[in-house]
Amino acid sequence: MDKPLSLQLEELFFPVQEVRANPEHDTQGDRTGTNLRQSFSVQAVEGQAGLYGVELLIECDRDASRNPPYFFQLHVFALVRVEAALDPAAVQGIVTTTGFSVLVGAARERLLELTSRAPWGRFMMGVVQLVSQPVVESPESAK
Repeated sequence: MDKPLSLQLEELFFPVQEVRANPEHDTQGDRTGTNLRQSFSVQAVEGQAGLYGVELLIECDRDASRNPPYFFQLHVFALVRVEAALDPAAVQGIVTTTGFSVLVGAARERLLELTSRAPWGRFMMGVVQLVSQPVVESPESAK
């Protein structure tokens, strides 16, 4: 029988967390017009078998948004460890999908917290879809 997958979240932190209230926000206007811009990547950590850095940068797209209550930028980084004998494609899929879900959830909760006492009230980020990007293997882990 195959060994069950062991996936551990070892670290999660926010190198950047910035929220600014939009002074031109119309409180009677549309609150659903905030569009997002995102960048997501996964990188195998060199010299650390099974350890991956997962990074998400998500921010309000000022040019594409209508009446956003806040301008924000959140940079979330996590270390995820996978311990199982799987082929690299399976690891890529697991780390990418799970890492993305974990980081988006953490960013959504953090944005709610940061705006909880802000002038336009709590703001919840909408649904964020994964834009598929490959895992970048370190030269050492590719051996």
